Amino acid sequence: MGKRGSRGTGVQVTGGLLWGLPLLLVVWAGDGHAKQPNEGVSESRECRRGDIRCVSQVIREMERRFEPLAESCDHDVIFALVYLRTTEKYRDTAGTLGYEDVASVTREDSLFADYYFRAFDAYHRGRPVPPAWQIAFDTARARTQSAAGNALLGISAHIQRDLPFVLFELYTEGHPVSHADHTLVDKFLAEVDVAGELARRFDPTYPAGNDVTLVAAWRETAWQNFERLVAASPVERVAIAAEIEYRAAAAAAGFAAGTAYPPGTDSTERDAYCQAHAEAPLSPDPGGRPGG
Repeated sequence: MGKRGSRGTGVQVTGGLLWGLPLLLVVWAGDGHAKQPNEGVSESRECRRGDIRCVSQVIREMERRFEPLAESCDHDVIFALVYLRTTEKYRDTAGTLGYEDVASVTREDSLFADYYFRAFDAYHRGRPVPPAWQIAFDTARARTQSAAGNALLGISAHIQRDLPFVLFELYTEGHPVSHADHTLVDKFLAEVDVAGELARRFDPTYPAGNDVTLVAAWRETAWQNFERLVAASPVERVAIAAEIEYRAAAAAAGFAAGTAYPPGTDSTERDAYCQAHAEAPLSPDPGGRPGG
């Protein structure tokens, strides 16, 4: 962590929350980045069938976005690598965890990824994105957060904001995921440990460990919000969707405030470390943390 120069924070994370629910209702009712026909990896033949080969397609799309981030030491790289390794772990464990309907979970995997891809691509093209993602991407661009904060903001936006809508979309398409399978996902998430890799390549201060207690709680809340969307009338559904957006944005603002670099410090040392290790090979091997 270095001393801050003239860069400053460069972002105000709470401004979007002042829009309040009325604007979020409009955003949901006329979502400009909603999925279009035949758009996204989830629309491929393999993904529509729930074929496990679909996951390799998802991984290629993740790598296509991840690699430029890694080369430039962009702070968005932290969540991108967490998500990439998580998806690889799903691919490697899908046939052994005992899902009731692994095809439905694979469809979920691809559609869930598309929600991230659409937000990522829209933001980097200057288009509107959901407020929780706006905060995550803005703070990464401004380099105001610790690496752990970058990961937390991405994970929170993707689960607390995106996941209820993903589950609802799968339900409306006739491919619902069972609650048993939804819960079983937590088991493979507990096996994902990317902390060592993040510390070796991008930031040696990234904390060790992989406690998924909070993630599991968020995922259960996402399921409950999905059930609320299913049970609601069309008018009620708009209000519930706006509430999901608002709560995810409020959580993001809180996390951004709590994980920002302390006054008088910034990401200089982290960025220098990343640049110095630009040629280091990436590996999911969790061993060999810096200084270890």
